[in-house]
Amino acid sequence: MNIKTVKRQVKDISCLIVAYDVSKNKHDYYTQFDIGSDTTEVTGITSSQTDKVQEHFGEIQALADKHKFNFVKIVCEPTGGYEKVLMNQAREFGFYTECVNGEATHKAKVIESNDSGKNDKKDCRVIHMLATQGSTITCTNRPQKYKNLKLLNGKYEDLSLEGGRMKNRICSYRLELFPDLQLTPRQIYSKVGSCVISVYGLNPYTISQITWKAFEKKVTKLYGRKIGGSALTLLEKIYKDAKISALNINPEWYTDELESAFRDAYTRLLQIIELKEEYKIKMIDVLKQTNEYERLKDTPVSDFMLSRLIAETGSWSDYDDISQLFRYGGMNLIEKQSGTYNGCLKLSKKGNSLMRKIMGQITFSTFIKKGALYADFYQKQKAKKGGFYGLACVMRKSLTMMFGLYKSNTEFNAERVFNQLAQPLAKTA
Repeated sequence: MNIKTVKRQVKDISCLIVAYDVSKNKHDYYTQFDIGSDTTEVTGITSSQTDKVQEHFGEIQALADKHKFNFVKIVCEPTGGYEKVLMNQAREFGFYTECVNGEATHKAKVIESNDSGKNDKKDCRVIHMLATQGSTITCTNRPQKYKNLKLLNGKYEDLSLEGGRMKNRICSYRLELFPDLQLTPRQIYSKVGSCVISVYGLNPYTISQITWKAFEKKVTKLYGRKIGGSALTLLEKIYKDAKISALNINPEWYTDELESAFRDAYTRLLQIIELKEEYKIKMIDVLKQTNEYERLKDTPVSDFMLSRLIAETGSWSDYDDISQLFRYGGMNLIEKQSGTYNGCLKLSKKGNSLMRKIMGQITFSTFIKKGALYADFYQKQKAKKGGFYGLACVMRKSLTMMFGLYKSNTEFNAERVFNQLAQPLAKTA
């Protein structure tokens, strides 16, 4: 029998908690507080227009002053970005702001009213109940440099996803237009491949109609110098494969349309690559203005990948310990156990998915390659339960290492990562 004393959580009666169910055009609100032996409930609906919200906040402040509350706390759940507007307005008015997890609100409905149905007024009560129990997430206004990083990283991620779609389209169009082209994607996107695409749209029917010398001369002119070595071999291969692909019979209008679509997708991909490089430079410039860069710049993580990570987490000074950072990114561990069944420990994956993606990219590119800092550790964990388990272990361990460096404000020393023997405490007189 295990017996322990649990410290009772005392409800702060000096705070007026007002819960909101946020939508585009209106906000339902609910608050409840005790006056002597009676309980007072306040409910209503306010317009989402800025002037109406400010007028409503004035009424809330008057209510708090009347009943001698020291401060007001505005609580809501994430709702398509509309909650950000309300939170900003509340902070400008001098109120504190917090959020509740949308999943927690959904599941708590059964507890609050024994009914899981959807209702705006009911949602307010549930959000209020969670807030009074302390089941909230602090919602702060990021400093400008971290806001800027977040915005730039969002744009970079959108470009990355669009670039992936363009590559898929290019591959699809190329397969239809030039089925016998035996080149790797890297060869297609090489300088020679780019020149052939610019001149001929990688259309085998057009290439096959001219002589080799004419083909080489025209590509060389765009290339800018004499083509030789592996580049010449690649050009010869393209010409040879074009002759073979031209044996396929397709209507001219169809191949022209395919060539046009291929050119458009390829041009857009080049634009995306150029824009991504511009965002990289901007993000690194902003990162260098942060404390995180000063304390983590000596780690193996590149400046750009570090900028992406900080863009998603915000300032690490907002986190008291590593467990909070794990939970924010959905990297905390969950366990399923019932009776004789014991499930595996897994990442919860309930948090910032982009942060987890970035940590995975950092782990692959920096920490588990042959000879890298956690290469041996990864192999040991992989041997136990597979590659995904090993990857998750390294993601958590590397983030813990970086967070520890930040909090301790010490220089990075690779020799200490796996050699941190506990020192005996000095005896006191």
